Amino acid sequence: MSGLLHVNPEGSAPPYKDLFSNVTIIPPGAKVAYVSTQWACDSTGQLIEGGKGNFHAQAKQTWLNAFTILKGLGCTMKDVVHRGNRHYEFSEEIAKKCIEGSIEACPPEQLEDFFKS
Repeated sequence: MSGLLHVNPEGSAPPYKDLFSNVTIIPPGAKVAYVSTQWACDSTGQLIEGGKGNFHAQAKQTWLNAFTILKGLGCTMKDVVHRGNRHYEFSEEIAKKCIEGSIEACPPEQLEDFFKS
């Protein structure tokens, strides 16, 4: 898939802590897949052991699930146009734990692209 162009147009508000891009341009003729909401479940659909209240573990498992889906589609983070996170609680401490868990889940060769989508 690839060929996506991630940009932050001049004069636009800077992305929060440079964790994403403001705009992604999809090339003409590209196939598009929408991946539904993922959460911190194991392969049986149950919340991961030790996941309750553990934002780091939840973020890591959520992204492991997402990377499994991407791999099944033959895609990598280079192909992702948009990613979003939803939190019922949020603070700088929770954000740090979630980012750390996400980074741990990300295949090393995709890490640079993880922060572009």
